[in-house]
Amino acid sequence: MMNAVQSQLVTLSGVHASRLGNEREIYVYLPEGYDSEPSMRYPVLYMHVGQHVFEPSKPSGESWAMHRVAERLIAEGLIRPLIIVAVEHKYEEGTSEYFHELCAYPIRCLGESYEHFLIEELKPLVDRTLRTLPEPENTALMGSSAAGIATYNIGLRNPDTFGMLGILSPFFVQVNPDTLAETLQYRFYPVNAGQKIWLDIGGAEGFFMPEHVRTVAEGMLQRGMTQEDELYYFMDGQAAHSERDWNRRAHMPLVHFFGTKGAPTGVELQGPDVVGIEGPQLFLNAVVSLSNGLSYSDLQGEYRIEDSGILEVEPNGRLRPKKVGATRVYYRCGSLEASREIAVTDRLSGTVEVEIEIRVPESTPDDAAVYATFEVPKRGKGLYAGTMHLPRGLIFDFLITRGYDKEEVDRDYGQIPYRRLVADEDKKVVYTVENWIDLRTEAAQERNDRQ
Repeated sequence: MMNAVQSQLVTLSGVHASRLGNEREIYVYLPEGYDSEPSMRYPVLYMHVGQHVFEPSKPSGESWAMHRVAERLIAEGLIRPLIIVAVEHKYEEGTSEYFHELCAYPIRCLGESYEHFLIEELKPLVDRTLRTLPEPENTALMGSSAAGIATYNIGLRNPDTFGMLGILSPFFVQVNPDTLAETLQYRFYPVNAGQKIWLDIGGAEGFFMPEHVRTVAEGMLQRGMTQEDELYYFMDGQAAHSERDWNRRAHMPLVHFFGTKGAPTGVELQGPDVVGIEGPQLFLNAVVSLSNGLSYSDLQGEYRIEDSGILEVEPNGRLRPKKVGATRVYYRCGSLEASREIAVTDRLSGTVEVEIEIRVPESTPDDAAVYATFEVPKRGKGLYAGTMHLPRGLIFDFLITRGYDKEEVDRDYGQIPYRRLVADEDKKVVYTVENWIDLRTEAAQERNDRQ
């Protein structure tokens, strides 16, 4: 299995999960030099949804491409060489194995059984088979979305196994798109001294809203974690809930876990231009860029306001409007400074009205349901339309689909088009679907291609 000097991707086949009652493939990245330096041992990063960790999924063509990410960081001297273990996800279980006791959906919560598999069965196998550094300070766990909350639960419950946690775009809250009611899918854990955590969210993830991820990060700091040394939180303002965006920032948790600290090289102050005395609670996002390629959102920032009678800003970026007017806000990190002009109005509505219209091809069955994250009512032959009230400032990239994990729009029979909706004001948006593609057929073909 191991004869080359170059980096390798190998597979451990048919690894049994006793409590889940199934077997799965385990995809492994071995760094360059693994064979030529037989005395060297390596830290290990475990990742969920292993099918997409190294290779692109069909039909989206998206992948984390973690072997490429690791190779670049190692070559640039930003991290030490590591092993990456990617655990195949069993699609027939949906997301059941990623949830513990809190879940807003009517599914089996198999999180503890999956946790048992990772800790009691897979990790011992990996440590026996490969030259690992098995201690928690050399063992990381990482995932996104539902796999992000799996990382959160499993990692915080087992700090004696996983000393580093990469929690990207975690599925912390389920939001009812009709009522905007929120159901929490997480709980707070005691913090574990010395455990390193990367926690992030995109600003264009729609109902995967930054406020809940920020709340968890703030709670970790309040309970004793240290920003930068142990915890980095990052709100990536333009990022969507997609593998292409997770790939784009996947290098940062690796640098936090396996690299050295960087020095600030730049700052940017992101956030709203207008805030209401009456209206939704809004935040600034002070982004610090470091010399090692990592960026983070400062939750313990230093702010100065030209006219503090108009507006105040808390260290976590929370805006406190006081009277109508406009003022400039300054953020400082060491010798670096950024600023932003912010206007205060009497009232800013918490929601906006968005009218959506979707035109579909003639091949669409008459009884088809069409979704744009939420279901859009049928209005006539080839036309779906409806009106929704969305939280002001909500941004999301989405696919127009005909059901979860079933059929999604494909403009060119090979590339799925994401749409971006910005709920910044009352508006009407119109989309045209050119083709449909059956994801079940594509997924089956993908499995056949791997066999």
